[in-house]
Amino acid sequence: MEVYSRLSDIRGRFANSAVALGTFDGVHVGHQQIISRAVACARKSGGASIVFTFSNHPLSVIDPDRSPPLLVTAAYREELIAALGADVLLSVAFDHALLELSPAAFIDLLVDNLRPSCIVVGPNYSFGHRGEGTPEMLADAGRIRGFEVVVPPAVTKDGTVVSSTLIRQLILAGEVAAASPLLGRPFRVSGTVSRGEGRGRTLGFPTANITAAAGQIVPADGVYAVSVSTGDASYRGVANIGDNPTFKGKARSIEAHLLGFAGDLYGRTIAVDFLAKLRDEQTFAGAEELKDQIGRDIAAAERFFK
Repeated sequence: MEVYSRLSDIRGRFANSAVALGTFDGVHVGHQQIISRAVACARKSGGASIVFTFSNHPLSVIDPDRSPPLLVTAAYREELIAALGADVLLSVAFDHALLELSPAAFIDLLVDNLRPSCIVVGPNYSFGHRGEGTPEMLADAGRIRGFEVVVPPAVTKDGTVVSSTLIRQLILAGEVAAASPLLGRPFRVSGTVSRGEGRGRTLGFPTANITAAAGQIVPADGVYAVSVSTGDASYRGVANIGDNPTFKGKARSIEAHLLGFAGDLYGRTIAVDFLAKLRDEQTFAGAEELKDQIGRDIAAAERFFK
């Protein structure tokens, strides 16, 4: 998959393209449907499939106080989109110039730079100044300017429309198992392993202390069954999120104990997939009581994996 960050880099390079438009901030099952339809359209027409999105959430410009935390890092989003078969990812910075474009001017931008034969959008897609552009407006322009507009129905789970907002709510509540089918995969936090206080090793359960990528959403405090990818291999594990109230004064952190792992991960970037919440964070009388509970947490995780 080719990746571009500026429209000027892609102008005129592709013709007869199929374009998926959207924020795609979670690449959840609804987003996957839109991108997959664009890929299918491109294969039918013989053109390139292009995912046109933004490197930053539009709300970071429109209303920064309401800009949501990231469901995926930029690198992971790129990986997920590539896995769907897209030929090109165009991820441009959303800025005030784009914000002020009229719907008609935005359509001109699409046609002049991407030369689409097909554009795929979700039913709630909006574009142009104040979000005044609609899928219907895009379809009207397509009939005049020679491109087809495909609008797949919204994806629902148990009667509820899948959305990034809903997924964020579930993750913040610790309901990672409920978020997984909406994402189409487990929720993932990627980060660098840093040196912690070494207390887990002292208790007999060494942990990787993970610094999450800036702006990334983190599940509610508690203990989770997880799968951890170190880059070389994957391990089942147990992760604790919280400020470890048994030892007061500790900053909120993510600590993962990898079952069956022995080695040094300091400085490495690892990925933690959250599979199920095992319990809420608790305060214990001391180190021995905490050690006993960690043993029970590991046993609960092993039962989960079985």
